[in-house]
Amino acid sequence: MKLGLIGGTGPEGKGLGYRFAVAGHQLIVGSRSAERGAEAAAEVAGRVPTATVSGAANLDAAREADVVLLTVPYTAQVATLPDLRAALEGKIVISTAVPLSFEDGKPTMLTVPEGSAAEQAAALLPGARVVAAFQNLGAAKLWKAGLSLDQDVIVCADDAEAKSQVMSLAEEIEGVRAVDGGPLAAAHYVEGITALLVNINKRYKKTAGVRIAGL
Repeated sequence: MKLGLIGGTGPEGKGLGYRFAVAGHQLIVGSRSAERGAEAAAEVAGRVPTATVSGAANLDAAREADVVLLTVPYTAQVATLPDLRAALEGKIVISTAVPLSFEDGKPTMLTVPEGSAAEQAAALLPGARVVAAFQNLGAAKLWKAGLSLDQDVIVCADDAEAKSQVMSLAEEIEGVRAVDGGPLAAAHYVEGITALLVNINKRYKKTAGVRIAGL
């Protein structure tokens, strides 16, 4: 599968890109400039020499990819996504953003008029099949070579087929189990878990993740 990473030059984008390159997918790392996309692509390719990884401007990545992961910060969605609307028509688009800010080093969830970052993405991309996933995976763990994540990825969507495809994709990452979290509106709660994890990991000096017991 050809995966596009919109805003893929940041830690989360490169971390997910690395994991999906290891899984054998072709990657297009998007950025506001093709040059920055190419630089990030070279970083990923340097760690997975057998992978096919290229860089591009966000719009070209959106056009060329089969499935797209949104790894731009929440605060950049309104400025970034409208220009990609036509290119993403009918495609599965995975929202990974968390509306989180840091004040005096403390995580604070931002109020999103649509309910969640994922629902905002769906409103900005009405023709896309938006699925929320990967919000609780830490970039540092994703980027660390050979590390099994040993945690769950909660996947939320209103499109059952798109949700199923993203759950299968998530489980290609070593140590990940996908959990059906229900409709896209439930992404509000999943995104909020990230703020909780930041506090827990700071207090315990760990990189803890989510695991749903009893399934």
